[in-house]
Amino acid sequence: MTAAASVRWDAVVIGTGLGGAHAGARLVQAGMKVLFVERGTRPPDAGDPAPLEQLEADVTVNGRAARRVPTSLSAVGGTSVVYAASLELPARHDLDDLEEAPHPTGGWIVGYDGFRPYFSQARRLVGICGTRDALCADDGDPFADPPPLCAGDAEIRDDLARRGYHPYRAHLGIAYRSPCQECIGRECFRACKADARQPLGQALDSGRAALLSGWTARRIEADGTAATGVVVGRAGQDPVTLAADRVVLAGGAIGSAQLLLASRGAHWADGIGNREGLVGRNLMFHLSERMAVFPRHRAPLGFPAKSLALRDLYLRDGTRMGMVQSMGLQADYGNILMHLRGRFDRGRLHRARPLRPFLRIPAKIAALALGNARVFVGILEDLPYGTNRILPGSNPLDPPAIVYDVAPELAERRRLFRRAIREMFGGRRFFFLNDDVELNYGHACGTARFGRDPRDSVLDADCRVHGLRNLYVTDASFMPTSTGVNPGLVILANSLRVADRIVAAR
Repeated sequence: MTAAASVRWDAVVIGTGLGGAHAGARLVQAGMKVLFVERGTRPPDAGDPAPLEQLEADVTVNGRAARRVPTSLSAVGGTSVVYAASLELPARHDLDDLEEAPHPTGGWIVGYDGFRPYFSQARRLVGICGTRDALCADDGDPFADPPPLCAGDAEIRDDLARRGYHPYRAHLGIAYRSPCQECIGRECFRACKADARQPLGQALDSGRAALLSGWTARRIEADGTAATGVVVGRAGQDPVTLAADRVVLAGGAIGSAQLLLASRGAHWADGIGNREGLVGRNLMFHLSERMAVFPRHRAPLGFPAKSLALRDLYLRDGTRMGMVQSMGLQADYGNILMHLRGRFDRGRLHRARPLRPFLRIPAKIAALALGNARVFVGILEDLPYGTNRILPGSNPLDPPAIVYDVAPELAERRRLFRRAIREMFGGRRFFFLNDDVELNYGHACGTARFGRDPRDSVLDADCRVHGLRNLYVTDASFMPTSTGVNPGLVILANSLRVADRIVAAR
């Protein structure tokens, strides 16, 4: 810390997830001197299987009593350390306002054609594995060959194709180096999965970057025109101010909004970027619809588990829905027990802790009944509402408070989405694994969206805070809409795009 505080950095990057690591690595490639600040403590090459620290939030949904839920990881590499490596390409109508598919916000300030070169760069950078999607005419990028499907997944794919659907091999940032285990939901210590530790490691190896781990950004200091420093702290030590010519904020859509709201000063009474009260608002998640899908004739399921994806329901009869894809899970005892424990902890019986161990019994019964089912998930696009927000005033060291209401139009789209999924998997054993609305907290986005007008956006087209010449955001906060795919590729591509803007503005 003494060395880091004694240097004036070309850029301080707050957060080492996909957005922070890739943006910072590109700045380092351009010759800049970069300091990465990460609240997680584990080194990027530790190879340590110990559990990672979960970050949590107090979430109120539809006015129900707040409950604490995990939202992200505190780790070098961020949540990408355990992510499912889904790097799917958005559709043109996700970003552009089209006559045949009007955009709910009128379209992004930087449209599909502006992002397309960076989507391609990002995919080449991580080495996308999969097969071409027949429904995505804009996709001409190359793919690495995926491993062969197991018999059960091949049967599901072939049956869907015979019935007029268009399944393809999911687009993943996984190299499948033997003996690959996919590492869905857990760390990969073999650098087979394209998480954020790889670009971070390359930046650190250059000699022009440093990593300050175990320190939490508590406040960004700024005057009326520029960010002037980042105040960081850790337990038992006095806060320290880091000096930089530029600040890149990449703490995740929840963490970044929380930090901006906490960064109050003479020029920013309500938090940096928050003169119009927009920071933390328009919070979006995807709604997840999980289902057990059985191959016919008890065809065996095996490796790879995260195998298939479909876009047939992505935009249906003008209704914005989203992807359907395999989760990389089988409906085995362990996953069923985890699901039941989650339902128990969120339900009315959560205070009856002595009953929790007995969930093993229904889990074993369900595992026997489900047999060799594969777990799929439908990703339903969420749209921005100003009332869905991170509440101001929360300390970056404390769990943030979030309020979220399921809009009537979202509830209706969910009903149509579930009906369409039933039709798609009709004729085979299949059932939903969730009945209640299930928010995907790992897909949070939209809390500092970019736009033309400072009156209805927090960031400009370069993802720079309106009114400040040197404070940029490179995580999912910038997204005006959530799109119908996992946000990983959008975050990665935008981080490369913003880094290029920073370099050009030097």
